[in-house]
Amino acid sequence: MSRLRRVHNFLANMGLILTDDPPKVVDTTGREWGDAVGGLQLSIREIAKEDPQQLAAISVVLRNVGSEVKTLRIPGWLSFYQIDVKRADATPVPPTSYGKRLLKAEPAGEDIELSLAPGNATETDLPIATLFEMNAAGEYRVRVSCRLPEGEPLTSNELIIRV
Repeated sequence: MSRLRRVHNFLANMGLILTDDPPKVVDTTGREWGDAVGGLQLSIREIAKEDPQQLAAISVVLRNVGSEVKTLRIPGWLSFYQIDVKRADATPVPPTSYGKRLLKAEPAGEDIELSLAPGNATETDLPIATLFEMNAAGEYRVRVSCRLPEGEPLTSNELIIRV
């Protein structure tokens, strides 16, 4: 199996689909952002539900707020992002069995090179309620972070999801 096919299969298992469509323009209007680090910022927000029974999902946007192109070598997306989910009382929410498999620290496959021109962004949708045990009614506090190649942590805004 080719290297590209393995990457496609890995991403498809995460619920991501790669196509040859033109690059998606990421709408950053009205988003809240974490602090900028190394010319990059992270933002998360809940994806609007089309059906009240639909499970919570979030959009994670990484954007270049610097003045030069940023090129990162990234392991599989769920290995790049660390997702912190807590209940309203600050107790950590454990991952589901599905989430445990996908959130393992060891990335599957080879690194992906990501280049972001100044002002550009990339977006990843994550099925947060599929990855974490968010089945009890209440508020959940979510934050996403990643570690930049220089070792600096980059953290998103905090999001409150009501289930």
